[in-house]
Amino acid sequence: MVLLVTGFLVSPKSLSASDLQQPAYILTPDVVYGQGDVKTEDGIKQRALWMDVYQPAASAAKDRPAVIMTFGGSFHRGGPRYRFQLDGVRDDSMGDYCRRLAEQGYVCFAIDYRLAPENPVPARQSYEDEDLDLTAIGFMLPHVNKVRWQMELAPFDLNNERDVDAMLDAVLAAAEDLQQAIRHVRAHADRYGIDPERLVLGGFSAGAITSMNVAHVLKEPVAGVFSLSGGYAGFQIADRLTPDSAPVLLFVGENDLPGIQQFLPALLYIYDKRGVPHELAWVPGFGHFYPAAVPSLSADGRKQSVDGRIVEFLQWVIGTP
Repeated sequence: MVLLVTGFLVSPKSLSASDLQQPAYILTPDVVYGQGDVKTEDGIKQRALWMDVYQPAASAAKDRPAVIMTFGGSFHRGGPRYRFQLDGVRDDSMGDYCRRLAEQGYVCFAIDYRLAPENPVPARQSYEDEDLDLTAIGFMLPHVNKVRWQMELAPFDLNNERDVDAMLDAVLAAAEDLQQAIRHVRAHADRYGIDPERLVLGGFSAGAITSMNVAHVLKEPVAGVFSLSGGYAGFQIADRLTPDSAPVLLFVGENDLPGIQQFLPALLYIYDKRGVPHELAWVPGFGHFYPAAVPSLSADGRKQSVDGRIVEFLQWVIGTP
């Protein structure tokens, strides 16, 4: 099903008459891009991995630059159309970001991936055991356990090997699913009207971690990556980063999660030491959640909206559509 819309679509059934006026982009929901193994009571089974595709409606131009967006939720909850809200602050979904980017002429994909409560089974074919690192998992667990409490799940114990393995499996499965999405999009570049060499990854929180893991550790061929309150987890990173690594745009809320703020100085040090092109922008007055339209501040003194800074980054690394 293909939908012409001007506003964000929460589900294909929520269209109103106003959504069909002067379409700015074409939305194709629920496109299957791959399969992933999960554990069930009946054994290991495959489940479909899907994405929503946002394409500019202005023309049928080919070879457009493209962005793949990955949602957050502590590897436990969320989805491409999900908006988080905390203390009166609601962030934008990955679909919201895709809508904004499609209106700027980019083709954008908001992907689904396997989550921890599904008991994902990573294939572990594109990396070795020595590539893994559990250090950042420890930084994540306090926040993960808050989410698990909200979901009425038992907390993970850092001293319990089974719990640590379950969290690691979720991180690895998410990275493998994003890999599948990248390879699907590149293999079907003509179908989506994109240039496979002009592809950028972006995501929020767990989705940002996944995007950076895939771009910089698993070395999928992408032109850049932007992170909305994310970092790295599950993999060794220091030895994988080089001056040829994809450029990075980092966003951090002024009152972001403690684990992110603790990890940030070390991350910037590694980027500087390894010569990775990067930019950091703070989102003043906000915590882990913030809308795309709020101001961000960078080291050069410029004040710019989060989404405006993302578009500027895209123009730098993959050009203007």
